[in-house]
Amino acid sequence: MTKRESDRYPEFSVLLSVYEKDNPHFLDQALQSVENQTAIPAEIILVVDGPISKELQAVIKRHQAQFAGFKVVKLTQNHGLGTSLRLGTDFVTTDWIARMDSDDISVPDRFEQQLKWLNEHPNVMLLGGQVSEFAQEPNNIIGHRRVPTDRKAIYQFAKWRSPFNHPTVMVNKDALKRVGGYVQYGNLEDYYLWARFIANGYDVANVDRTLVKMRVDTGMYNRRGRFSNIRYYRRLRKYLFQEQIVSRSEQMTGNFLMTLNIIIPNWLRELIYQRILHK
Repeated sequence: MTKRESDRYPEFSVLLSVYEKDNPHFLDQALQSVENQTAIPAEIILVVDGPISKELQAVIKRHQAQFAGFKVVKLTQNHGLGTSLRLGTDFVTTDWIARMDSDDISVPDRFEQQLKWLNEHPNVMLLGGQVSEFAQEPNNIIGHRRVPTDRKAIYQFAKWRSPFNHPTVMVNKDALKRVGGYVQYGNLEDYYLWARFIANGYDVANVDRTLVKMRVDTGMYNRRGRFSNIRYYRRLRKYLFQEQIVSRSEQMTGNFLMTLNIIIPNWLRELIYQRILHK
């Protein structure tokens, strides 16, 4: 995209977080995928969530030196993704925020696709897209997480599952703040945020194209099975009921399915996600 073409689109920032267990090589790949886009962000906001290794520090310094507008926000202790993204939002100077995870890879024209779509649909305040899941190498695609594209289908999908792929979203900063922004909510800070957008009646959408290649490993399925997740699932289901997004029977059915997902063996959970939910 030429400079003249890019002037037609709103400026945006990329917001991501990194912590001590992140892989330096994966972070380097993620940042490269942002910096080599056909539509370049005005700024990259990287929140360092607590102490990190020298290797991660070296990757950050290298990218900070080569990308104008690279801002590093440091937390002295690890607070989790929700808190990190809430803090990072305060340093964003543009109207739009594109999310990115520290181990995923955005396709080269991801932002251009989203900006064009937003220009054609000015009422949309939250826009995501599809992801392809890979193991080890980006070309080793092992699954896809498909989410609905139009508002009505997204609202319906949200009754049972998160209707957006978090690393793909581009969100209006003012709308994000009006619904309360990111908050720490176990592993469900993103789902809870989408629920608040829906509860407030915002126009939302997903493009029907893969925007991000998402790295997966067995640890992802283990994290979905943490017993500490149950209380957050139940709190979220209660919120969905209070906001009339789900009925009482849908709330209880969701509670049962979420609890079942946590207590089943990890191998079975992995099989369900790979063969059914993310095939």
